[in-house]
Amino acid sequence: MPVAKLRPISSHVAAVDLHAQFQVAVFLVRHEHGLLAIDSGFPGWAYAVLTAAQSLPEPNQITHVVLTHAHSDHIGGAGILARETGAEVLCSETERPYIEDGRSLAKAACSFGAKLSLTLNHWTQQRKVPPVRITGHLAPGDEIGGLSVVDLPGHTPGQIALVHGRDRLVLCADALFNVRGELGYDPTPGVTADLVAAEASMRRLADIGLDDVAPSHGPALLGDARERIAAFLERHGSA
Repeated sequence: MPVAKLRPISSHVAAVDLHAQFQVAVFLVRHEHGLLAIDSGFPGWAYAVLTAAQSLPEPNQITHVVLTHAHSDHIGGAGILARETGAEVLCSETERPYIEDGRSLAKAACSFGAKLSLTLNHWTQQRKVPPVRITGHLAPGDEIGGLSVVDLPGHTPGQIALVHGRDRLVLCADALFNVRGELGYDPTPGVTADLVAAEASMRRLADIGLDDVAPSHGPALLGDARERIAAFLERHGSA
């Protein structure tokens, strides 16, 4: 089991940092009746997430698991979390076939390199994910547990982000990476299905107008997210 460390982000949000083969955060979001888990880590990480949730003040039952997108480092523990807690499992309708049916994300790739990388990823990682049953869909504008849903496709076809209005914080999933002190679309070349859509989503992320953004990989950008995203797009954007 990986080592898990709780990292407070805002008044209602904490990251569970999981360190094993690849650093990734699962977010626990407090609401009136318990916790939302945003993503679930790689297969085998679910009990680390449960332990982290149980360490928080009550009510600390995970009521919902919101899956931002279909990559194995985000959905791998969802089935066990749902089984152990009775939580609902939610994602975007576009992402559902890649999560529940095991469809390869290579089918959504827009370049040969992405198609090759995602095919390899499917055979080496995605196929190891235990079955996940989706119990509901989230669409842009939907609200759950103090969060509102934003559509940020590109990394995958149906990736979503969650905006905590009260905390003025965006949980941006993999629309933005902050790894080794550098922003980017992806620290693993070729795993983003559509770079054009990913750039548009990066711009949309800045347009949300909040300066606190927490990616699933790397430290949160607190107080200067829009400035840093704008600087990145000036250097690397196509428009």
